[in-house]
Amino acid sequence: MKTKSRCCIKDYLPVIIMGICIIIAFVFALIKGITMNDIYDIVAGNKVQAVIIILFLYGLKGIVAVIWYAALVALSGYVFEFPFALAINSVGTVLCLSVSYLVGYFTKSDSVRAIITRNKRINKYFNKYETNSFIISYLLHAMGLSTEALGIMFGFMKMPYVSYVASSFIAIAPGMVCITLFGERPDFTSPAFWIAVAVEATVIISAYISSKKLLN
Repeated sequence: MKTKSRCCIKDYLPVIIMGICIIIAFVFALIKGITMNDIYDIVAGNKVQAVIIILFLYGLKGIVAVIWYAALVALSGYVFEFPFALAINSVGTVLCLSVSYLVGYFTKSDSVRAIITRNKRINKYFNKYETNSFIISYLLHAMGLSTEALGIMFGFMKMPYVSYVASSFIAIAPGMVCITLFGERPDFTSPAFWIAVAVEATVIISAYISSKKLLN
């Protein structure tokens, strides 16, 4: 019985670590009273330090769902010029996606598959996964679902890493560009900002319609 319990804990170890990190991050932020304004102040003065901190936060985001992705993207846009900010956000996004994917990849338990199959909505996509993994990954990310949850799911299902990162990054990219522009120049009257918003809205709506067609 003890051996079975140990195996179960070992199977879920990456997810357990993820949960512990979330709790620690939440408690630390609560005790220290850290806000996004504090982080802005820390990174604004030193560009090299800013790159390190932002990429670290992106990596942490891969296992700590309470970190707001949009805030990290806007932070880069605020600190750096647009081309460099976009490069930082692209690298950070890939890092974030990779971390959550690896958590799922090394979580070895049939219980996870059972949870997926019991959830009717997720199971609909799961049934289409074998022949449409790239499209399904793209659609789910484009609809704005949790990247951490999706990364764990697709990692667990052993979707090829390159395909997963490529499909999810393509889906996330329009929103990332939009928020980077806003972070650089928080101006709702900027034509570039509204063009980016229109593109992002088109991606979300198209993904929702396409997902309905795929499932039907």
